[in-house]
Amino acid sequence: MRVFLVFFLLIFVGCTHPISKDLRASLDPSVSVQGLFESPDSYIGKKVLLGGNIVQTRNSPEQSDIEVVQKSIDSYGNLNTGDATLGRFIFRRRGFLEPEVYTKGRDVIGAGVIVGSQSGKIGDRDYLFPVIEPEELKLLQEYPDTPYYPYYYDPFYPYYFGGFGHRHHRHHYW
Repeated sequence: MRVFLVFFLLIFVGCTHPISKDLRASLDPSVSVQGLFESPDSYIGKKVLLGGNIVQTRNSPEQSDIEVVQKSIDSYGNLNTGDATLGRFIFRRRGFLEPEVYTKGRDVIGAGVIVGSQSGKIGDRDYLFPVIEPEELKLLQEYPDTPYYPYYYDPFYPYYFGGFGHRHHRHHYW
């Protein structure tokens, strides 16, 4: 019975959303993510949940700005792994965030207040970034590159059956 309880708790904890339930309940349902990218200043003061892939982290004496390529978020708090995006936005946090931790390519999710927009450039193109001041900001765990993540994790990955006595790595044949 005790083993079953531990197993159940591990599964339950593994499926929790990275952003707290209370904060998710306080999000403004009238905020359209597409509308936010088209006209960020019209949503100032509203709470939103956004996530994506970090492009870069810039620190100034007062704050840290994390530039993020937006990705859609499922009900478990996982980011869409496809190429679809509505654009880039900035998570702005007071204080210092280590750029080697909040580094390019990491996935991040956050919920907080829309504080406006910031003009900038992507390459030579002018761009208007929505700016969100997160109340909660979480780096998502990096997982192995499996073809079915996050929906299925093969317990034998990266090994395939060659009989119970043999383990064959997918890149090495011996």
